[in-house]
Amino acid sequence: EEFVTSEYGESMFGCHEKPESVGITGEIGFVDLDGPEVTLSLEGQFWHRRETVLGRAAQWLNACMPEITAVNVGDMDELKDDVEELDPDTGALMESYSRKSPDFNGDRSTMERMGIDPDTRGPFPPGVGGFATGGSMSTPA
Repeated sequence: EEFVTSEYGESMFGCHEKPESVGITGEIGFVDLDGPEVTLSLEGQFWHRRETVLGRAAQWLNACMPEITAVNVGDMDELKDDVEELDPDTGALMESYSRKSPDFNGDRSTMERMGIDPDTRGPFPPGVGGFATGGSMSTPA
């Protein structure tokens, strides 16, 4: 719960007002603790890639509890951002859908097109333009 309510979590999970308002419905849940191994679940739509969400949860858990050796999901299909459902008899594609939240402002697709990993910034960039506290208008190269 601390991870979900952290400053980082407030931009990632659908239980917070701002992410929910733009279609981010993703939730992370605790499933099991088996010795030093943690199993989590991912549900809903995330702006970040699902493996990024799991990776950041693992980093946070390791920072709090260094004895953790592995953080996984119970079903590897939970890490798929794009899902294809196949007919079990014929193998024909029945349905495909994305587990990504809507690209509400076009930033994700723009960054991908420019070769930038959108997960490094996230859906809500820091303020742009003007003066930053303690900063200046120029940005060093």
